[in-house]
Amino acid sequence: MEQPETDRASGAMNRALQGLKRLIIGGELMPGEQVRQEEMAEQLRVSRVPLREAMNVLADQGLLFHRPHQGYFVTKRAPNEHAQIRRMLHLLENELMTTVRWPDAERLQELRDLNAQMREAVRQSDIRTLIDVNRRFHFRIFSLSPNGLILEEVRRLWSMIEPSMWTKYNRADDREKTLEEHDRLIAAMEARDRSRCVSEMERHRYSAEFGLPIELPGVDADLAMPVDHTSGNGS
Repeated sequence: MEQPETDRASGAMNRALQGLKRLIIGGELMPGEQVRQEEMAEQLRVSRVPLREAMNVLADQGLLFHRPHQGYFVTKRAPNEHAQIRRMLHLLENELMTTVRWPDAERLQELRDLNAQMREAVRQSDIRTLIDVNRRFHFRIFSLSPNGLILEEVRRLWSMIEPSMWTKYNRADDREKTLEEHDRLIAAMEARDRSRCVSEMERHRYSAEFGLPIELPGVDADLAMPVDHTSGNGS
C-alpha cells in the first residue's frame, strides 16, 4: 500500500529536524553559523520544504534564529543567557529529582546498560554517541517523575544549551569522570536516598558545565552554586 503524501511529508520533516539537531548538538554546525539550505537539503536527503519546516521548529525551540532576507543561523547565546538557562535547569531538574519514583531492578539495569554504552563510546572516542546516550541516560531518570510539564520544559532547555554543555568531553579524563558520576547517581537511586540523589545530580550538573557562567543579575553567588544535601534518606 502506498504511503499517503502527508505521511511522507511528515517523515521528511522529522528526518530534517533530527538531522539538524544532531549537527547542532554535535558541534558540526557552530553557534552563529548560517544553515546553507541547498547544501543542507542535499546532505539530509530532503527537499527544501520539509527542511524549512524543520528550521521553523528549531527556531521556535531556540536552537536557530531567522534573519529576514538572510536565512537561518545557529543561535549564539550571550553569557547572561547561558546563566539564565542553567539557573532554570538547576531549579527544574532538582524538582524532578525530588519527585522521581524509585526505579525497579529492571530500570536500574537499564541505567547501568546506558552507562556501559557510554563507556564503550569513551573507549572508541565516539563523542557523538557519547552525547546521545548521555541524554538518554538523564531523561530515563527524569522521566521517573510524574511532573510531565516540567519534564518537557527541561527537555526544551537542554536543547537550547546542549551544544555548549559538552566542552568537558574534549578531555579524556573528564569523559571518565562523567561515567563515575553516573555510577554514583545510580547507586544513590538504588539506595533510595533522595537527598543523596539530588546532591549527586547537582555535582554532576556543575561538573558538566565547568567554565560556563553561573552568575545571574540579582542572585547571590551562593544561590547559584550546588547545594550540599546531607540530611538523611528520603522516601
